[in-house]
Amino acid sequence: MGLLGRNEIFLWASVLLFFGPMVISYLFAGFLDPILAPLLANFQQRVSDGTLKLETLSLFINNATVATYLYIGGILVGAVTAFLLITNGLFIGYVASKVPLGDFIIFTLPHGIFEVVGIILAGTAGFKLGSVVLHFLNDVTKIKRNISIKNQISYLLKVNYDDFKDSLALFIIGVILLIIAAFIEANLSISWGQFIQSVI
Repeated sequence: MGLLGRNEIFLWASVLLFFGPMVISYLFAGFLDPILAPLLANFQQRVSDGTLKLETLSLFINNATVATYLYIGGILVGAVTAFLLITNGLFIGYVASKVPLGDFIIFTLPHGIFEVVGIILAGTAGFKLGSVVLHFLNDVTKIKRNISIKNQISYLLKVNYDDFKDSLALFIIGVILLIIAAFIEANLSISWGQFIQSVI
């Protein structure tokens, strides 16, 4: 909780940039068809040709790749992280609009909880990393020439080390949640959804 508390602003930014576009995409899917329909078709093609399989490892690699881009994207002061959160939110909302909402919730809820939280934490980690980079670059501009540059750089790295550790911890927790999500999606989500459908 301390980790999340220290990074609350980045967490909320990640939540809003993910869920905001998701809601917009769901409500205005028709307007977004020209942009998102090709992405959905590409996704379906990857599933049909076996590039993306309903297997734990395949699903985890797919999600972990997104999470890694979200994290590394923070190097550019979070710009890439923000873009990826928005596009992923738009895509999920768009997919949800193309099937009955009840079925979407039933079949995605078991793994979706872990997957969405994992993605949001990866986004939070990316923003934290962006903050570290920004502070470091800002501090570098204040380096004095009459003092050992090597010692000053070393000092700046130490000053920003704890924040970097926070970003890495958030990313690792996100990845662990994505492993859990991949296992549930590959082995439980479909049978769970079918069971719930049979009951209701």
